Amino acid sequence: MRPLVKSLLLVAVLTGLVVYLGRRFPGMEKGTDFPDFYVAARMVHAGAGHELYSAAAQREFQIRYAGRVGTYFIHPPFETLLYLPFAQWPMERAYLLWSLLDVGLLLVTARVMTLEVLPGRDWQMLAAGALVFAPVLLNFIQGQDSVLLLFLLVLAFTALRREQPLAAGAWLACGLFKFHLVLPIAVILLFGKRWRLLGGFAAGAVVLGLVSAAISGRGWLAAYARFLGELAKLPMAGIHPEEMANLRGLVALLFPASAWILLTVASSLVVLGLAIRGWNRAGVKLGFANTVTAAALVSYHLSPHDLSVLLLPMALLWRHAWAASMPKWRRWIEVTTVILLFLPPMHLWLLRWHVYGYMAVLTVILFSATCVEIDRVPGTEHRARS
Repeated sequence: MRPLVKSLLLVAVLTGLVVYLGRRFPGMEKGTDFPDFYVAARMVHAGAGHELYSAAAQREFQIRYAGRVGTYFIHPPFETLLYLPFAQWPMERAYLLWSLLDVGLLLVTARVMTLEVLPGRDWQMLAAGALVFAPVLLNFIQGQDSVLLLFLLVLAFTALRREQPLAAGAWLACGLFKFHLVLPIAVILLFGKRWRLLGGFAAGAVVLGLVSAAISGRGWLAAYARFLGELAKLPMAGIHPEEMANLRGLVALLFPASAWILLTVASSLVVLGLAIRGWNRAGVKLGFANTVTAAALVSYHLSPHDLSVLLLPMALLWRHAWAASMPKWRRWIEVTTVILLFLPPMHLWLLRWHVYGYMAVLTVILFSATCVEIDRVPGTEHRARS
């Protein structure tokens, strides 16, 4: 099939998805996250940025602009600037425009990934295939920002591959709107002594901190921390550990509540330790795959759509499995794990029964596979291949 035909078919499919979501939005608005972002942007536009982490103020603006009270805006203040242009429109149209932006990000991400991770493959097929990945589809339905984080991680990976550590750190800092995923990556890089990368990350974080202060006042960080600390006590907070596909969610499903904290901390420290060791031994490809997967596992909060970021380590491991010399049984374990993570049935079944935390089992296998490959090939060979 010619590239132009593939591109036209892809555009038709994605346009159909956006139109479908736009038409369905009035009926599914109460079950989506987009109103949280939209209302927060409306608050900033109205000059109420200093009240961004007041639950009462958020509820008041939700009633005014969304016509209902739902979950809360729980991201740092600087992210409201992304949604501010869309808040000039009625919510239904704003959701449609945000979905179009998400489509554009997915297309660019697919294009860059084929160049940097899967050379020779069709980026159109990768973009279309990404829609089969349930977390990406959930991102579109919810009006979320997980595809944006995937895009930034791909840019950070690309910058590292091109030996541009300052730029890689800056791209990574831009993802701090999901700090629960980005900070573990920064911790791993800190112990990996990637100083120039950390310099770019720190500079980006300072700039975003100043932007947040301009939006919500000098005390925004303390107010934000208090709000997050009290979030679990608020009605409709949307905090359900059993539905988090990370170590916290898996522990919550398998062990009594009295052991949650100890086991979650202990297992997270083990994963972080292995990731730090792997980063110091591996090249950029397997090292970055290992680091992103570890960050997903140790994150304190992880919504199903957040697993969109696993598309990058899945692609990296897939490429390694077919390019490297290894026993067939090990290759098929790695390939099967990626396929199971990718296909919808398991995601849909676990979501239906509210036990999505079990998806962390496959993420653990993915992480273990990268650890094994890092140990199997000497570090010098890793760097040469990267």
